[in-house]
Order: sequence, then structure tokens, then C-alpha cells
Amino acid sequence: MNNKAVKKISKSYEFMVLCVIVVLIIGLAAATKGKSIQLGNILDLMTNYSAYGVIAVGCLFVIISGGIDISFMAVGAVAQYLSALYMIHRGGNFVMIYLIAIVTGTLLGFINAVLVNRLKAPTLIITIGTMNVIYGVMMKVTSGVRLHGFPEWFSKKVESSLFAVSVGTLAAVMVIAWFILKKTKMGRRVYAVGGNMEAAKRCGISVLQVHMFVYGFAGAMAAIGALINCYLSQQASIEALYGNEMDVLAMVVLGGVSLSGGKGSVSGTLLGIILVALLSNGMILVGVSSYWKDLVIGSVILISFCVTGWRMISAKRREG
Repeated sequence: MNNKAVKKISKSYEFMVLCVIVVLIIGLAAATKGKSIQLGNILDLMTNYSAYGVIAVGCLFVIISGGIDISFMAVGAVAQYLSALYMIHRGGNFVMIYLIAIVTGTLLGFINAVLVNRLKAPTLIITIGTMNVIYGVMMKVTSGVRLHGFPEWFSKKVESSLFAVSVGTLAAVMVIAWFILKKTKMGRRVYAVGGNMEAAKRCGISVLQVHMFVYGFAGAMAAIGALINCYLSQQASIEALYGNEMDVLAMVVLGGVSLSGGKGSVSGTLLGIILVALLSNGMILVGVSSYWKDLVIGSVILISFCVTGWRMISAKRREG
């Protein structure tokens, strides 16, 4: 590796986040007298945050395309609940419930895509609307009942299977996501639409097709993440993932994605996942109130929105 490559890496945003992670690991290890770096804690951390990591990868695609999806937790909850109902009443196997969850999440994602493409309204507003509609309908239909009593093949688990299912799924999802973004035409179209939608249209790119893909993919990832959560907790509930939307969004934002679209990476999102997981776990071990975590995450998202807005205003001034 030559000096230019080293300088380029050292100046990259991912490298800065990696340095923050290293400092945070050392600081937490000192503050907790080594508890944070014990093997058991590390394995628990990786297992428990894998579900949110999978969902964050789906969220990454939407943000790169220039949108923001807040409905992913609601979409995942529906997919989780329907898969759980099938398991309880029909049995099945892992392949079948993954298929049910992915199809459900993808179809709900398609609805978001059509609404975003046709209404031309801010994606944040549209997906907040679909989130509330989904939660409202499902709470009315299910009365908020939690599902238990899964088949033995789903409920009989050991620590090794927990780790393999959760972390293994996250690793597979990240490899697939990296390949799509870096090695396929659709990946290049996602970046193009997020970077400049009008220019992408003039180049013959179907914006509707890109929207259908990214929101469908985000729905599928939300479904897989929710299914992992169901496997870990051994229960399915419409409210299982409710309230964690900002944590997932922070994972993507801390990974260096541009909220205006056209920029972001899987490797950066992985670092964002690690950073949020370390912050959350570290605060628990140190004994700091969880409200401080919410304050930090909220501040990060707010700053990111401010920076994005400032960049857009600066770009318009230069064009003018």
C-alpha cells in the first residue's frame, strides 16, 4: 500500500469513526474494570444488536436513494407477527417463516415506494403516516396480544445457535448489500437517483423502479431483523420493535451516509452499528441513565439534518 492510499484512508470518515470506536472500547474497558471486553459481554452485544443491524442495512438503501423511511419497525412487526402465527398453527421450518416474513416486508415496502413516487411528498411524512396506519390497524386486529408457544425447532435454542442465527444473518445481509451497491447496475442507479434525481431521469433511469427496489429491500430487511428479534425473545408482538427507530437511523447516520442521498456505504453502516451498540452497552455497564443515550442519539441525528440542510443551501447558492 503506497503513501497516497494510506493518506486517503486516514482522511476518510470511516477511519475517523473507527478511531472513535477504538478510543471508546479502551475508555469503557477502563471505566468498567474490564467487564465491557469480557467474551460473554462481547458475544451478547453482537447477538442482541444483529437484528437492528440487519434493519439498518435496509434503511441505508433508502437514504442513499434520497429518502427516509421511518416505518421499517412497523413493517418488521407485521412480518414477525404473521410468521409467528404460521409457526404456531402450521409448524413449518426456518426457510418457510423467513420466506413469509420477507414477502410480507417486501410487499409493505412496495406500498411505501408507490406512495413516495406518486405523491411527491417528503418521504419522512409519508412513512410516518404508513407507520401509524400499520400500527393502528394491527393493534385493532390483534388487540395487542403477544404470541408464545412456538414449535420446538424454533424455541429449542442454545447460545451457539443464537449467535449463529443472528450474527450469521447480519454477515450474509451485509455481503449481499455490498455486492448490490458496488457490483450491480441497480446499485449504481440507487446512488444516481439519490445524487441527482432529475439527472438520473434524463439518463433513462426509472425512478419508480429504484424506489420499488430500495423500499422493498428495506421492508425485507426489517422483516428479517424482526424475525431474529422474535427468535431471541421467543415472543412476537406488534410493539416488539416500537420505539427503536431512532437507534437504527443513528446507526446509518453515524456510518457516514448523506441524508440528502447519493452517499453511503455498507462498511460505514457496520461501524455505525458497532458505535451505537458500544454506546448503549457502555452506558448500562457504567450505570448511566438510558435517557442520556437517547440524548446522544437525538443530537447526532439533529446535527446530521443541520449539516445536510447547510450543504443543500450552500449548493443552491453556488448554482445561483
